[in-house]
Amino acid sequence: MISRRALLSLLAPSTACSVALRVPDGAVLRCDDRQRATQQWAPPGSAIKPLTWMNLPRRVPARCTHPFFVGGRRLDCTHVPVLTMVDGEMALAASCNAWFAEMARSLDPRLFHHKLLQYGARARLTTRLEDLQLQALGLEGVEFTVMGLAKAYLQVATSPDPILQTGLERAVTEGTGQLAALAHLQVAGKTGTTSEGSWFAGYAPSRNPRVVVVAHTRLGHGATDAAPAAREIFEWWQRTASSH
Repeated sequence: MISRRALLSLLAPSTACSVALRVPDGAVLRCDDRQRATQQWAPPGSAIKPLTWMNLPRRVPARCTHPFFVGGRRLDCTHVPVLTMVDGEMALAASCNAWFAEMARSLDPRLFHHKLLQYGARARLTTRLEDLQLQALGLEGVEFTVMGLAKAYLQVATSPDPILQTGLERAVTEGTGQLAALAHLQVAGKTGTTSEGSWFAGYAPSRNPRVVVVAHTRLGHGATDAAPAAREIFEWWQRTASSH
């Protein structure tokens, strides 16, 4: 029997849908496919983690376990094994599922649901801990459009939280977002991979004007497909900004 992912590969092109927004006003600088960017919804995967981070009442070191399960789903982290406790900055940089799932225990489901709706997500109010954890990991019970996630990342890009900013910069220099990196432009951001596609959501934090870039592909992986697609948009923006 053909898998759902294989069927999608036959029916849907894997080209990226990308959006670039100016920080902080959200003006649209580029949108490659407006209909797709504004009308097609998909779970964000780990690209949601910065949004989850901003709503966590509790951020303390926790152990990354292997194998790791949530609600019967095996969600082993892809980063190298960590023998010490994982702190928040490392969790962002390495995209540690175990850390975020543990911290999600402190979330108020109603408040988190409300915040997701404010961010522009299509979200379900959860009643079980496992569902809340999967939602906080961007795997179930929450969806974004490309434009919606880009607008949500305006708040990430302007957050004064130094741990959040450093963690997302390290996610590009050391983690799964490395193919979004540029030699002469600092980039911060987060990849995401689900059965419905791949994401890179990030921003250039040190240039003025600043920019948020989100790229989504219907297939592939955040690290190898969405991140390079985002890099192309950062390169375009760098050329555009330099010519003015």
